[in-house]
Amino acid sequence: MNKRAQGGVLAVLLLVGIGVGLFLMRGRDTHSLPSPPAPTAQVAKPPAPAVPAPPPSVPSRHAAPLRLVPAATSSEDMRATHGAFEGRVVSATTGEGIAGAELTFSSDRGGASSIRTGADGRFRFLPGAPGTYQLAVVTAQGYLPFGPEWGESPIRLTATEGHRISDLVLALTPEVELLGKVLSPDGQPVAGARIRLLTGRAGESVLFPTADGFTSDSAGEFRFHAPEGAQVEARHPEYTSARAEVTPSVALSRRMELTLGRRTGALEDGGTRATGTEGLAGRVVDSRSAPLPGALVSVRTAARAYPAVFGDPMGYEALTDGEGRFTVEGLEPGTYDITAHQMGLAPARLKDIAAGRKDLTLILAEGTKLVGSVRDAASGAPISSFSVSVMLKVGPLQRESFTQLSFIDAQGHYALAGLPIGSYVVQVAAPGYAPAEAPVEVPDGASSPVRADFALSRGARLTGRVVEADDSQRPIAQARVSVEGTLDTGALSVRFDALSDTKGDFAIDGLPPQEVSLYVAAEGHHSRVLSNVRARPGTVEPLVIALRKTKPGEEPQVELVGIGAVLAARDDALVLGQVVEGGGAAEAGLAVGDSILRIDGVSVVELGFAGSINRIRGPENSRVVLSIRRGQAGDAGTGPGVDVPVTRRRLQQ
Repeated sequence: MNKRAQGGVLAVLLLVGIGVGLFLMRGRDTHSLPSPPAPTAQVAKPPAPAVPAPPPSVPSRHAAPLRLVPAATSSEDMRATHGAFEGRVVSATTGEGIAGAELTFSSDRGGASSIRTGADGRFRFLPGAPGTYQLAVVTAQGYLPFGPEWGESPIRLTATEGHRISDLVLALTPEVELLGKVLSPDGQPVAGARIRLLTGRAGESVLFPTADGFTSDSAGEFRFHAPEGAQVEARHPEYTSARAEVTPSVALSRRMELTLGRRTGALEDGGTRATGTEGLAGRVVDSRSAPLPGALVSVRTAARAYPAVFGDPMGYEALTDGEGRFTVEGLEPGTYDITAHQMGLAPARLKDIAAGRKDLTLILAEGTKLVGSVRDAASGAPISSFSVSVMLKVGPLQRESFTQLSFIDAQGHYALAGLPIGSYVVQVAAPGYAPAEAPVEVPDGASSPVRADFALSRGARLTGRVVEADDSQRPIAQARVSVEGTLDTGALSVRFDALSDTKGDFAIDGLPPQEVSLYVAAEGHHSRVLSNVRARPGTVEPLVIALRKTKPGEEPQVELVGIGAVLAARDDALVLGQVVEGGGAAEAGLAVGDSILRIDGVSVVELGFAGSINRIRGPENSRVVLSIRRGQAGDAGTGPGVDVPVTRRRLQQ
């Protein structure tokens, strides 16, 4: 397999029978509630109200949420000498089987095996030996491929003698052409801009073997194929660069805009580095001080500096050379957080580093292994397919996403390697079950695995119908209904979603009995975010969701009721990173740098990040009382809070 194939990231809706995660791996703070996608990924556009900010983070390697599907089943089969895995590859939009799709499974012992689906999309993988396998590659003509970095697939399968796991479902996204447009700061088309599709590896394509480089034409336009979650970057020597994400709204409208910024500093070095005068350099080594070539080094504005941002909000990346050395140039003066990653080792972090340092050393150690089992709370039987998310506790409210993997194991076992010393929250989700979490401590000098076992209880069901917002109330088929932030999982948010059928009906199972927010979108319609929706056990009156049609030539927008502020967790508070004009926060005199300590008298630490966002949202023109600690840009402030009533307003993005 060539380097490009190995360097791709997930470009599918991967159902894997677990219905949770292809997980939005976008960062490391506590923005566990994904922000409602923008209709166009325009850099200069105001963000949606009361949504988490994109604080400094490690860039995305895997993207795209999953639709919830029935759980995989495990059964004894003595004919399965080394175990067996059966399932289907289907279209993410129609659910129909895809014939001739090729699946490649790699063994942790080395080697790989490939199989193809039959006419109905069904496959059967018979491992050559028991052990752990990764789903390495899935491709099919006319569909975006699944191809995470070789050896770093988020899907792990354990082959056990005499056990067959069935009903795995892999959903590939159809390859749809998107239209991009590059604009100047004044809104004029920019010709000759260079465009790249990006992944978390410096300079590598997000897809394979899809084209990843383009040039805008005289109208500033370019055409491309990319999955949801892909990052698109535009550069031009006369402007600063712009990046945007292929959000669900972009995928529906099939249009994206990137607005370049005004250049105030020196020219970029060949158009590949951001404007600035400072640099950072150093080495990445292992615990024996041996150099580590090919390690990924990410540099982002220091999380402690939020809401201040230095240089490119997307951050900077570099790969270490044969001597483990790295250099990141073109930084603006300021403080940065630096992270080094390499598969199989615990990542290393340096925080609050001033630009200009050239003597940095990041040590990647072996780390500690996390192991455990996942079982049904009622029967004690193992759950054979589930997702495990690990977050580092940074502060009372602040969590840093560490990793998230999906496991398919007849015994319900899982194992994660490379956890450094620290305090963590481990969360587990499985189809049909309410998610659960547990605290985990990795002490200094830990030599044996740390264990976290889970017993999951059946979750609640949410049903509803999506209809036209007119007198006809006609059902809307193929509308996508996503549950935001069902777990406090930081950037690795587990997302449950469903597609409405021909009657407009949808159902999502396995939700915790708590208030959630829904993002609802359909082609040719404006999207909506509904807050304070409660999933309950038992029979509940279906929810009716009405979407407005877009008019000819009208761009789809996202409708949301909130206070009009971009928020991010920092220590024990939610810090305002931006205040949207016309929103309730602006009306109440809130400003960038202010911190929210309590919502209607309840501490944001007690509510958690997702719970706080849901509590802030509410009915249009209703009021919420926020306890505010005054600050300023670059300084979140200290001291007690002052109660400020804020009116929720309907805004569109």
